[in-house]
Amino acid sequence: MGTITIGGLATGLDTNSIVAQLVALERQRGIGSLQTQKTDADSRRIALQTFNGKVAAFLTAVNKLKSPSDVLIPKVTSSDESVLTAKASSGAPSGSTEITVNNLARPAIATSANGKASATTTVATGSGTFAFRIGATGPVQTIAVDATTTLEGLAAAINVTDAGVTSSVVNVGTAGSPDYRLRVASKEPGVDQAVNIITDDTTLGIGVSQTALDASFNVSGFPDPLTRANNSVSDVIPGVTFELTAKGGPVSVTVGNDADAVAAQVDTVVKAFNDIVTFVAGESNVTQDTTSTDRKVSLGPLALDSTVRGVLDSLRRLVSSPVAGTGERYSVLAQIGITTARDGTLAFNQTAFRAELAANRADVAALFGGSGTAPGVADRLSDYLTAVTQSGGLIDVHNTAVGDEIGSLEERIAAGQRNLDSFESNLRAQFASLEVLVNGLKSQSGFLTAALGSKA
Repeated sequence: MGTITIGGLATGLDTNSIVAQLVALERQRGIGSLQTQKTDADSRRIALQTFNGKVAAFLTAVNKLKSPSDVLIPKVTSSDESVLTAKASSGAPSGSTEITVNNLARPAIATSANGKASATTTVATGSGTFAFRIGATGPVQTIAVDATTTLEGLAAAINVTDAGVTSSVVNVGTAGSPDYRLRVASKEPGVDQAVNIITDDTTLGIGVSQTALDASFNVSGFPDPLTRANNSVSDVIPGVTFELTAKGGPVSVTVGNDADAVAAQVDTVVKAFNDIVTFVAGESNVTQDTTSTDRKVSLGPLALDSTVRGVLDSLRRLVSSPVAGTGERYSVLAQIGITTARDGTLAFNQTAFRAELAANRADVAALFGGSGTAPGVADRLSDYLTAVTQSGGLIDVHNTAVGDEIGSLEERIAAGQRNLDSFESNLRAQFASLEVLVNGLKSQSGFLTAALGSKA
């Protein structure tokens, strides 16, 4: 429960108002300036945190261009995706290859010739075995059967062997006239996955109904067909994987540079850099209030931050200064359509960039990612940004210093508040004593007045 203080009952003074005003003056003189400093420091910390996020985003974007292979992004097309589809990975050379698909790889399938009325019908008249192997040299899988073995029981026993096949019971008839058959299919395609029946002591008459095949296709430049165990082929065209989907062809598989992807990544880098420049400029404004008599000047939270200014100046220098030893054609980004505007931001001419990329893609890649012995623009930006953003780096140290400054101000404000509370308590105690004194004097005055009046 709070204390209710009623001042001035004896003196007639508004002591509460007097105390409040004296405390306010003492607050302004003592902790007011500290709180202003803390508010400014808090604004700087928030601005620094935002700046750090934008610098980190710039580093992420730059790192996607720091290797020549990041710029030489391959793009592969198929002239007939109904026959084959293709995708390229880093390092795929430009060029075109014609492929004709003779047949697809397929798994082997074995089925029973004799059907059963239900899945729970028995499949053997006495003791015996059902044995099979995968491929010509695979281990023989032997399953014991007897007069109690059912069709679904045999299928389950085959699956338990985990031999590379899937067994199931299929009704090839109708609900009114069921005809349940056993189906055993190899899990993978190719002749090495062929299903070979070794022993069949069942009444099912199990035999291979679909032979396993390897994929067969012709590649331009080779007179004879090539075969592979499955329909995914990754060892014919370097860096390209193509999926065979149907018989047909010839199909042209063409590898080129993905200009759209490269331009998009460069655009991301440019926008991330411009985001930093624009943010710092907005947080560094210096304005003057011309409507007031004191013409007060206001500073943005980063206006006097030499660390942020130094980082930005370094980034501008790394972006615009020439690189040496990376290629014969280009040494600065302006030569490939990336120029610096008057406000310090970057302008990206995609038409010019795409033209240079199409004509000299290796040199464009070297300008960004270096030559192996000399760093490119993205290389040196990545090295600098990694150094300043890592734990213990320039930005981390600066953030810590601002945090320490705020912590120190908070401690001083807390100490000042304790002194202010003590000051207010003393004032109230003094005014309370004054009230007691005045009240006592009034009592004495009343007594004397009464006494003198009685004598008269």
